[in-house]
Amino acid sequence: MLNDEVLNASGASGAARAAYDPDAPRYGEQANIENHPQVTDFVPRRKLALLTTLLAGVGTAAATAAIAHYSETISSALPGVSASELSAGMAGGVSAWSTAIAMLMIAMLAKLTFSLRRHRVDDYAGRYRVWKWIGFGALAMSINAVAPIHGLIAKAAVTATGWSLTAAGVEWWLAPAALVGSWIFVRLLLEIGESRPALAFTLTAAVCYVAAAVGAIGFVPATLEPWGSLTANALPLVGATFALTGMMVFARYVVLDVQGLIDHTPAPVVEKPAKAEKSEAKAEAKPAAPVATPVKAAPAPAVAVAAAKQEAEESHDEEWSDDGEDDDDYGNRKLSKAEKKRLRRQNRAA
Repeated sequence: MLNDEVLNASGASGAARAAYDPDAPRYGEQANIENHPQVTDFVPRRKLALLTTLLAGVGTAAATAAIAHYSETISSALPGVSASELSAGMAGGVSAWSTAIAMLMIAMLAKLTFSLRRHRVDDYAGRYRVWKWIGFGALAMSINAVAPIHGLIAKAAVTATGWSLTAAGVEWWLAPAALVGSWIFVRLLLEIGESRPALAFTLTAAVCYVAAAVGAIGFVPATLEPWGSLTANALPLVGATFALTGMMVFARYVVLDVQGLIDHTPAPVVEKPAKAEKSEAKAEAKPAAPVATPVKAAPAPAVAVAAAKQEAEESHDEEWSDDGEDDDDYGNRKLSKAEKKRLRRQNRAA
């Protein structure tokens, strides 16, 4: 209540400003783009939305089948209304428009999923492209539900070729649809395998479409008549309902996965083979390359040592040699080198 009063007051003040200021904004701050809901906010998060979708789709299919079956009884109670109008007009129209709406919602959810899944960093195979094909296929099926183009194609092909396996020539549209649909379906299973609820709903939708295709060919047991043909006509809407529920579940899964709210089991660690471990052990045990050490010089032989010693003594004697001295004042002769050595030895001994 207080919020409404504040909004009314702000709106009144804004209108008063706009009356005096022509450049004043015409909308309040709550209309700014940051306050708008995002596209992912429209993805259902609660199980109640999924349950409501299932009940609405299956209930509508059951209601249309019941109206078509009891059309004569209902027409007798309603004056001026024929059974054909109830069966083809009301039941057929409601079923067709419900299927078209379901397929259109599937196309929108596929577009949303494609805009998120295309940014996954570990999708090296580009599996996210399947959502683009699902969007185009769902849009085509939505248009075909309202304007049954497949029947026109079958009649034109039978008339042009004069050949058909069935009375209505359904193989002319059923075979191409089965080929393209099988290719998309297999790629879809590889994509939604992470979400088991979405996978279960999608498989249920596939079973419904296969049963509807069998009924369209005419392989309905006589024991199931007249409900067999009515069930075959209602199965496309039931399949579209389960497909829509599966798309809602997986779109929710992708949004939560982008936000980091989904726990994923870590990938198993791959052990190395025994040969690789042995090679690594050998590489670790391999000794390092020997480092070159300086080689000590071999000791000189005894002859070289003796020669070096004699040279040292001679140099020592030459250092104290008196060869350059003149004779003394007493006229003594100059001593020879050998005499000088002998004299030094005597002095040392003394």
